[in-house]
Amino acid sequence: MRITQPMSITLPNDMADVVGGKVQRVLRGIVGAFVIWTLAACHHPTPSASIGVGNPYPVSSYVCDGTRLAVRLMGESASVSVDGAAAIDLPAIGNSGTTFSNGRQTLLTEQGRTSWAVGRAMPVACTGG
Repeated sequence: MRITQPMSITLPNDMADVVGGKVQRVLRGIVGAFVIWTLAACHHPTPSASIGVGNPYPVSSYVCDGTRLAVRLMGESASVSVDGAAAIDLPAIGNSGTTFSNGRQTLLTEQGRTSWAVGRAMPVACTGG
């Protein structure tokens, strides 16, 4: 009867260094990812300034029969962005300061109500503000 002795496998020193190096790289990667996730969780974005804060001419948003307007009333004129496009300046017409027009687009603001007209069309009531 043959008796077997327990066998132990030992890696050559070069092989042990390679395996140990790979384990260390994996552990460093895990620790690095954990640090990044922890820092990302601690990040608090800077709140944006409220509309009108530090600006004497705040923007008011309106919807006029499906058309979205961003309006900034500036006394002698109104700056109007239509459906997110670049703002256009509409000069005030008359002395009341409630009608602004460039001949093609017209913004009317009377007694807390705002209306919008394009060309010769009748003005449509706007909601929002």
